[in-house]
Amino acid sequence: MIERARQGDPRAFAELVRIHQSSVRAQLRHLTGGQWALADDLAQETFVRAWRGLSRFRGEARFGTWLYRIAYNTYLEGSRTLTPPPA
Repeated sequence: MIERARQGDPRAFAELVRIHQSSVRAQLRHLTGGQWALADDLAQETFVRAWRGLSRFRGEARFGTWLYRIAYNTYLEGSRTLTPPPA
């Protein structure tokens, strides 16, 4: 399925999203302190980034591990723009 998604098959990628969606959202809800709407926005951005970067997935780690790292980086980037700099 991952290989089909890497070849541009949107149905294969949709299946990967279905499989990993709840875990990614749970991770992001935890990171955002239970802010469900923010976590869902970040999850959506995570999957967009994963789709765009799928050709860089080398398969050295599990797909879920790769995806969770994208989610964490998306969270970090989002938190920088949401959190005002210290006074």
